[in-house]
Amino acid sequence: MSNSNNFELLFHSSMDAIVKVDAHFNILEINRKFEELFRYKNEHVIHKNIDELFHDINDSEKIKLNSLKLLHGERIFDEGKRKDSDGNLHDVVMTGIPIIEDDVIKGAFIIYKDVTKEKQAIDALNRQKMIFESLFSNSSDAIIRIDKEQRIIEFNENYERFFGYNLDEVKGKLPDPLISSSEQLSENTEITHRLLNGEKVVREGLRYSKDGTSRAFLIQGVPIILGTEVIGGYGIYTDISEQKNANKKLSTQKNIFEALFKNSSDAIVRLDSGQNIIEINDVFTDLFGFYLSEIKGRKIDEVISTPDILTLTSDLTDRMYSGEKIILEGVRFGKNNQPVDVLIKGIPILEGDQVIGGYGIYTDISDRKKAEREIMFISYHDQLTGLYNRRFFEEELRRLDRSRNIPIALIMADVNGLKLTNDAFGHNVGDQLLERIAAIIVENCRKDEIIARLGGDEFVILLPHTELRTAEEIVHRIKNACENEIFNGLAFSLSFGCDTKSSLDEPIAELFKRVENHMYRNKLIESPSFRSRMFDTIIKTLHDQNDSERSHSQNVSMICEKIGIALNFNQHELDDLKSAGWLHDIGKIAIPQNILNKQYPYSASDWIEMKKHPEIGYRILSALNEMSELANVVLAHHEKYDGTGYPKGLVGEEIPLFSRIICIADAYDAMTHPRGYLPQLSQAEVIEEFKTHSGNQFDPDLVKLFIDLIN
Repeated sequence: MSNSNNFELLFHSSMDAIVKVDAHFNILEINRKFEELFRYKNEHVIHKNIDELFHDINDSEKIKLNSLKLLHGERIFDEGKRKDSDGNLHDVVMTGIPIIEDDVIKGAFIIYKDVTKEKQAIDALNRQKMIFESLFSNSSDAIIRIDKEQRIIEFNENYERFFGYNLDEVKGKLPDPLISSSEQLSENTEITHRLLNGEKVVREGLRYSKDGTSRAFLIQGVPIILGTEVIGGYGIYTDISEQKNANKKLSTQKNIFEALFKNSSDAIVRLDSGQNIIEINDVFTDLFGFYLSEIKGRKIDEVISTPDILTLTSDLTDRMYSGEKIILEGVRFGKNNQPVDVLIKGIPILEGDQVIGGYGIYTDISDRKKAEREIMFISYHDQLTGLYNRRFFEEELRRLDRSRNIPIALIMADVNGLKLTNDAFGHNVGDQLLERIAAIIVENCRKDEIIARLGGDEFVILLPHTELRTAEEIVHRIKNACENEIFNGLAFSLSFGCDTKSSLDEPIAELFKRVENHMYRNKLIESPSFRSRMFDTIIKTLHDQNDSERSHSQNVSMICEKIGIALNFNQHELDDLKSAGWLHDIGKIAIPQNILNKQYPYSASDWIEMKKHPEIGYRILSALNEMSELANVVLAHHEKYDGTGYPKGLVGEEIPLFSRIICIADAYDAMTHPRGYLPQLSQAEVIEEFKTHSGNQFDPDLVKLFIDLIN
């Protein structure tokens, strides 16, 4: 048969979009799948030029080049994108087959296989095309072949399974009386007549097995044409009993061997009995870069393997030639030794019990392997810093605990004041600080050393073949680098522990515990003083950013002192009260400047942010032993006497006395100084405000005392 005749057989039944064009690439006919895929009606595109139909595709120049190849009698196989009439793009694999009669190009069939879903589906990696003989023998459909007299020639195992007949008892008989009911026989016989008149038939219906049971089938009849003569036909029966309710239609036809081989999205090579290359498809060329003329007659393993894996790949090929089906993942090499991750399938071709050749099928899994490598990286690396994580470190610690690596040094480092940094400046700044610290550690270590982040603020360095003195020098370098750098106005501080395991008899866990204890001892000494320095930095930063906050804090502190004197506080109490007044708004260090400096009124989201500052101030002060007693005072300075304040909604004397005093001092300073969102009030207006809110916002006893002070 000619290529044209082959495709005429499957034109209307194909699950792929097919267009038939003349020698000028004007459309003569399109099949149903073409209409469905590209949303063009047959009558709208007849006599239009196929290239002009897709003129607005980015690879229109490649389309024209493929058209020229077809005019020279070349088959083309390509992939790309094609746009339907609604403007939607489809990924397609395109096959162009010239129609040649008497050595003259009469036109071409162009087949568009929609691979959009296949490209998206992971299981497309495992898809395998089958040759025609495998289709017939192993298809999940029942297939029967008849001659031009309607008599049965052969059928596959599924036909025997579905209908209960063996070939010996029905060969040469008419198929319709065997599997039709008496009511359907006339209609089914007419369908077979239409098939043998060259008509492709598709319909759904019931057919009956030898024991009288029925099944619902999607039935396709495909005529077999030699030249212009119908010499027989195929009947294909797809069991749709279960799928019918779910509106699923099973594929009822597979392409002939050439379509399977040429149009596969996998790279395929066919080998002869001597393991020599006979044929490759275009995808093989695309994937590995070799043309058939370059490698025909050569051993496949010599072509796409490198010397270091040749023994392994040759063994796999030998196993396939012993009759074994092979499936595994591996790396094969194209031109210039370019590696390609592939799923490899080896399928022997059998003639009886003898292997007469084989197929190598290679599915490109580069993208999946890249994703797997990325997942592996993530599983062993800290997402923030890019260093190794605890899981990797613990595995390496066990792996390296060998005599050949003695002595093994271990360094642990803990970031001082990270919680204070997060509370004061936000977790983004804390994360940036950790990233910079990680970079400094890497910059001051040797390339082969294992550096990991164990947790939030802990880092570890594992050094095989390293004496204690060398490890101490690394610690010294890192400390110096931290002392010489300021980040966002903050100095770095790390507490270190360091020691070495010199004997294999010592458990590696003992080294870890010893270094960790050493680090924590140093942290107890170093961390408090560093937190105090950070506290000073926080106060300075807040007041440098907003001078009005400095004067407000001073005023509130002074007013608190005067109230405390009126309440007969002793000097220690006065000092604590003044400090609380000075620090009451320290939590504003973490409030964005655009909100702090914003003019009244605030939005709802602005108020949500502003109301966080008492809690932030509480966390900052709680981190400092010498300030921890004032933390609860700062936390409650926006509580109201009637319980409508925040953050806890405390009522009356549940609110600490110092907090109630600060509430009055804070309000007085706000009322007597213009602060952007509040006007300045007169003395009389201030007194009236306090009287109005006495007992709801303010402690009434303190209000009475304070008004006396004002007067």
